[in-house]
Amino acid sequence: MEWVKKNLGFVAGLAVAVVLLGVGIWYSLGTMAESSAADGELQAKKQQLDDLVKRDPYPEQPNIDLARSEEERVNGFIREARKKFLERQLPEGLDNATFKSQLESTIAELSREAERAGVKLPEKYNFTFEEQRKQLQLPAASLVPLTAHLDNLASLCRVLFDAKAHSLVSLKRASAGTNEMVGTGDLLNKKVSTNSTLGTVTYPYEMVFQGHSQELANVMVGLINSPQAFVLKTLNVERGSLDSNPTSAAMPMTIPGLPPGMDPALARRYGMMNRYQQLQAPTAPTPTATAGRPGETVLEEKPLRITMGLEVVSLLPTKDEKKDKGRGPAPDDAAAQTQ
Repeated sequence: MEWVKKNLGFVAGLAVAVVLLGVGIWYSLGTMAESSAADGELQAKKQQLDDLVKRDPYPEQPNIDLARSEEERVNGFIREARKKFLERQLPEGLDNATFKSQLESTIAELSREAERAGVKLPEKYNFTFEEQRKQLQLPAASLVPLTAHLDNLASLCRVLFDAKAHSLVSLKRASAGTNEMVGTGDLLNKKVSTNSTLGTVTYPYEMVFQGHSQELANVMVGLINSPQAFVLKTLNVERGSLDSNPTSAAMPMTIPGLPPGMDPALARRYGMMNRYQQLQAPTAPTPTATAGRPGETVLEEKPLRITMGLEVVSLLPTKDEKKDKGRGPAPDDAAAQTQ
């Protein structure tokens, strides 16, 4: 103890040295573990680099030029494919008065076209815009999507009118704002979707109409030939009725030789009035006709009720097209990003 007291400074220094030595050993062991982990990661990166360098094709200049030419070929294909779709031109400066005027004129024009084509519409039909016609002021954010729906539905109805279908039962569309209740009435339980990568916007619709198989075929051909990009998603065909007044179905009009509920005017349209006239004309008793006799109706087509689920795919203008609008055409940009 005497020695410790005499050499207290030395002992204290020795204790501090031992503590520092322990801390150094602990720190060295920790850094060795980190160094080992870093060395393992470095070896993995080197192996990855070796795999890339040895890969065929090697990233040399000829292969780089070939990749660029392929990229340009793909971009050219995309540009040509975009020409097959209509580009959605977003209206500028659209207000309530302008939209209301466009809505009323479009509904009136569609009603006249349906009458000229002989296509029956529901009474006082609004083409899914009944609520918008009642409202005095519409949300400003809903005017552009409502205009897009109006254009798409007008194109869809004209396909139906050109096909000479018997009647339009109903139309449904996606909602154009949070103030519309989806899944009821004229609205679908679906939403408009936008693909910012491809620069497309998809509008879902449902159309129910009545007619025969020929009208269905005409509608399908019209969808294919339409400038709009219609995509048929679902098709449901059921037995329908050509009742001229669906609201009075409780008291159907029956004519011998014609389908129940068909009036003479519709019978003439489908070439079935001759049978009715033959039944009305007095004839002498004749022997019972045998099946397969020439001129005898063997198969009589029944009216159909068709429900179509469709989508309309439109293109959005690219950012470069928006920027250069009014300055003339811009050069092709292979890396143009779409909205």
